[in-house]
Amino acid sequence: MNEIKLRPGEEFVYNGIRFICLDIIGGNYLAITADCWCEKRFNDNYNDGCNNWKTSTLRRFLNEDVLEEHFDAKHLIKQTSNLTADNGDKAYGTCEDYITLLSCEQYRKYRDYVPLFEECMWTLTPWRCDTGYAGSVRIVTPTGAISGHSANNSLGLAPVCLFNSDNLTLRRQAQLISAE
Repeated sequence: MNEIKLRPGEEFVYNGIRFICLDIIGGNYLAITADCWCEKRFNDNYNDGCNNWKTSTLRRFLNEDVLEEHFDAKHLIKQTSNLTADNGDKAYGTCEDYITLLSCEQYRKYRDYVPLFEECMWTLTPWRCDTGYAGSVRIVTPTGAISGHSANNSLGLAPVCLFNSDNLTLRRQAQLISAE
């Protein structure tokens, strides 16, 4: 079979999960799921700071349960997420994950390739980080607008991964990515 390279906007399947390539970063493929997986809370706890991706139950779910059940870690590269709030507050810093969500900045950059779902989709961007306001997270609505929602509500989940192209072979016929 002929090996091919992905281009932004192209769809592929990994372990039965449909993904859309968003970008090629250092020869590796940044991709988002083509379908909204499910609806989950951003954080099961609701208090100041519950909109911090770094401490969210959704992050833990993706990088423990989902990673173990659906991925081989050698096929992924950890990516650094910028947790800057919508108002520019950098209090939450950054974090590294195998599986993450888009930030609002990434959503704007890759908007042409990101599917719009019937349900609202979480981003990892907090609205604000300061006391009294640290419970709201930015979301993408079904129309593509960026809005906000309380971290303890259940909304759509579209995981994002950086696939290690050194450990993957893309086959045109089946449009599958598999381990070499």
